[in-house]
Amino acid sequence: MDIISQILIFFGNNTPAISFFGAIIGGEETLVLLTIYSVDGTLHLGYILLFFYLGIMVSDTMWYLIGKSRLFAWLIKLKFISSAYGYWGKLLDTTTKKKDFQTLFVTKFLYGFRIPTIMYLARERLSLQSFLKYSLLANFIWVGIISTLGWMTGKGIKTVTYFSNSIVLEVFLVGVVLVLFAIIMRAVSTRVKQWLQNK
Repeated sequence: MDIISQILIFFGNNTPAISFFGAIIGGEETLVLLTIYSVDGTLHLGYILLFFYLGIMVSDTMWYLIGKSRLFAWLIKLKFISSAYGYWGKLLDTTTKKKDFQTLFVTKFLYGFRIPTIMYLARERLSLQSFLKYSLLANFIWVGIISTLGWMTGKGIKTVTYFSNSIVLEVFLVGVVLVLFAIIMRAVSTRVKQWLQNK
């Protein structure tokens, strides 16, 4: 049995844990990868969605609590951090009109926005109850959109590799998709940052 097959078997046997920790460490690329391999039943889609959702909620709540912490309160008093924090807060409030749910939801799709936004909102105005309420819905929608994209991509890859039955070709195509996905998401995030700075 080749190493690729062994890795897929390992993922299949540990889907809940990989989905949960993949949400915390990897983000949307992990979700895309996992849902691609759920198309042929290699991984259980229900486990992916449930445990990835739980993982991203734990991750977001952790960053919220860090934003509320005394350590973060001390850090933002330092000159360099204070300047960046004030700039980000002003930019965020001006462009989003302090619409907290929309802000949390949109930053889900933009690299480099999610964590500083959560920490800023935690420090400035969102109670834990409001944060959890908004995050539960924002993450539910976000996971639904990203997993749908991953599943549809998986169907496309399965169609392309149907006649070859080559696992190497399949893994190559999955790799290409993940690289393109990361490039597009980062390019969009960069453009949005530039747009926000010019407003």
